[in-house]
Amino acid sequence: MSERDKGTLVGNERGVSLITVMMVILIMTLMGISILAVTGSERQIAGSVSANEASVAAAESCVSTGANVLQQFWVNHVLPPALLDNAVPPGPVPLANAAVLAGELINDGGNVDFPVGAGSAPNLAMTIGNYQVFGDIDRMYIKYAAGSESASGSSTPLTDTFYQITCVAQNLATGITSQVGALYVCNNPGSFCQPRPY
Repeated sequence: MSERDKGTLVGNERGVSLITVMMVILIMTLMGISILAVTGSERQIAGSVSANEASVAAAESCVSTGANVLQQFWVNHVLPPALLDNAVPPGPVPLANAAVLAGELINDGGNVDFPVGAGSAPNLAMTIGNYQVFGDIDRMYIKYAAGSESASGSSTPLTDTFYQITCVAQNLATGITSQVGALYVCNNPGSFCQPRPY
């Protein structure tokens, strides 16, 4: 080969390094964009998880409030006026539903009410943070406390009354909704109300 032909071949390879650098820059740019996309989706997931946890916490707070209502009801078998929403500060029980709730705490199941939805009549209503929380308390059944039916000298046997508390937390801005339920047992004559496993 002549010197002239060798020079032509060398001259034709001068743009290869430019193309290689451009390919590396393109690959790095694509990697950067994909990393940003993954980070953005992870932030969205973390935000959703945090919002769901807040929603569940609001609903669980309502269940605790329902347990407090049960405990206070069993002290004198009436709803204390401080629990009503017309008290100062307002309580969790809507005044319009106080008589219904008192009936539900005394009478067994068969209740057709529910905390949210069309035709709902919640027993508890409160605002917790950005959430509207509604709850329902239903008496399920009564059974004799262990050993009380055979106790001698007792005119009235001790009983355990079981209640279902259902609470729904709704964030109207985001549409996030959480429902939490719990089973509680209250001992007559009101010595305790405590959660029970299902």
